[in-house]
Amino acid sequence: MTTTGTRMLAAGGTVAAAAAVNVATGMLTQKWTLAWWLCTAVLVVVGGALQAWLTVSDRAAARRQEVEDVEAGGGLTQRMPGAGEQVVRRTKIKGDLTQEQSG
Repeated sequence: MTTTGTRMLAAGGTVAAAAAVNVATGMLTQKWTLAWWLCTAVLVVVGGALQAWLTVSDRAAARRQEVEDVEAGGGLTQRMPGAGEQVVRRTKIKGDLTQEQSG
C-alpha cells in the first residue's frame, strides 16, 4: 500500500474510533455498565493502534534513497532529512558525488 493510502486508511479509522468513543462516553455518563466500559476500552485501543501504525509506516517510508543505473553528466547529490540509508549502484558520475543527511 502506498504511503498516501496508508495515511488515508489510518486517518479514517482514527476518526471513526474517535466518534465511537464520543458516543460511548456520552452513554457512560448516563449509565455505568460493564459493557460500555469494555466498548470504550476497545475503541481507545483501536484508535491508538491505528495512530501507532500511521507513525511507524511514515518513518519506514523515509529511510532509504537509492540511485541505480544512472549516467550523470555532472555531479550527483543526495539529500536526506533524518536518519536513513543512501545507496548509489551501477552509476557513472562525471563530477562529484555528494551524500548529505541532517538530523
